[in-house]
Amino acid sequence: MKVLFIDACMRPDEISRTKALCNVFLDALKERGDCEIETVALKDMDLKPYTYDMVEARYALLEAKAYDDPTFDLARQFSEADRVVLAAPYWDLAFPAVLKIYIEHIFVAGINFKGTEHGLVGLAKGEKALFIQSAGAPVAEDDPEAMYLKHVMQVLGIPEFRRIGADGVDAQGADIEGILAKAKAELKELAATW
Repeated sequence: MKVLFIDACMRPDEISRTKALCNVFLDALKERGDCEIETVALKDMDLKPYTYDMVEARYALLEAKAYDDPTFDLARQFSEADRVVLAAPYWDLAFPAVLKIYIEHIFVAGINFKGTEHGLVGLAKGEKALFIQSAGAPVAEDDPEAMYLKHVMQVLGIPEFRRIGADGVDAQGADIEGILAKAKAELKELAATW
């Protein structure tokens, strides 16, 4: 099984609580022995938000059906994954902007979705997506950023979406270790059947 790990953790790995949660999950997947994990480390990439000129160039490539152009490398990589793990901390009521920029780069008609008379139809072959997050404050289950990511995954063709988070770790008096341990246990349990 091909697992695509989209890492939007912006802090150094050794201090990122979100990355620590991801490592628990990914290590448990590796122990199963049936997963090939490919990582997209967004903080190490020089992704640019789409400008008018970039959009026009992309449309020209799409019109020419040049889907093998390097412009679409990230979109093709996403399309071919069986499972997707998204990791991003909760920052300023959202996730780091680089994750939205990544989404701009994978949202490619003819690779990950197509338009029909009934609306958009997803083309990505993935079956499940997992969003792993740590948050300083308590986060509602229907938080707009998680709902946005769920909708993006569904439009691209991935029907199952789940969020597991360690919420409230910066709240006054929080049991940080207990909150993290609970999320890690949930992630280990999920990895066994995911």
